[in-house]
Amino acid sequence: MTRYALGIDGGGSKCDAVLMSECGLVAGWGRGGPTHVYYDSPEVIGNSYVEAITEALSSVEDAEVWVAGPLPEGAPRDAVLARNRLAQHLPASEADTAFASAQEEWGLVVLAGTGSFVHGRAPDGRELHFGGQGPILGDYGSAYAIGLLGLRAAFASGWTERRRTRLAEAIPSALQVTGLEGVFDRVYVKGITRSEIAALARAVNAEAEVGDRVALGCVHRAADELAEVAIEVIEELDLAGLSLSVIGIGGVARHCRLWWERVFQRLSAVAAGARPVIPPMLPAVGAALLALREMGVEWTPELIARACEGASGGALGCR
Repeated sequence: MTRYALGIDGGGSKCDAVLMSECGLVAGWGRGGPTHVYYDSPEVIGNSYVEAITEALSSVEDAEVWVAGPLPEGAPRDAVLARNRLAQHLPASEADTAFASAQEEWGLVVLAGTGSFVHGRAPDGRELHFGGQGPILGDYGSAYAIGLLGLRAAFASGWTERRRTRLAEAIPSALQVTGLEGVFDRVYVKGITRSEIAALARAVNAEAEVGDRVALGCVHRAADELAEVAIEVIEELDLAGLSLSVIGIGGVARHCRLWWERVFQRLSAVAAGARPVIPPMLPAVGAALLALREMGVEWTPELIARACEGASGGALGCR
């Protein structure tokens, strides 16, 4: 029976799944909707997993599938079993898949997407995980945090010359409303979701990139928030004196250059041996690598190259 690895990565805005052969060739990928237990119903979450898994497995039948990543009971698991045999499920965490996507065994994971967290793993196996408790309690420096700072900055733009910012036009445009009155209506009358606020981070970053001082301040303030959390993890795990890989995961870390540079600047000031790592593949591909390892497949340089090359052809592409 042919064996495949299925890597799954569920997040606050999307669910990714990638199917990989034993030699590292990507045989399929799929994408579903959000899977956040705080904000999405069990039905929505289940459907998101099913959509991603079904699409990823569409090209195989009567195969032995080894899964790494979240795989809830019920419809998501049934989607794997519909035409194939589930050999084993490794419930890998987001930190596990992040390390795998960077081919690192230990270091510091700085995840910043819709939400955020910092996960540290020392060479001796000690681990710490800070953040990740949602936008009110713990998503420091996330896309949500950047979007919220941008919203507030837009409304303060008319106060003084020092606060003047192009965000007063960019935020309404991003929300497809007319002026700040339209933004106010979306926030307080019609309601605005966590994901919609997080999506505003793109507009804030775009204005920061073209030199808007206030927008840059929003990006740097968010970066400083998460950097402070990361510094505490470094100190608690005694990582400051080591050659430390700082692994950036999530849309903000991967695509917001100014945010990432600020975070790394802060971290390198306390950990001189730190080096920035943006993994060449997304976490779902890292999860598939973990499944391959569970199958007894070695991560050779050739296999890693094939995995990255194959994933670059679809939604789960390499950087």
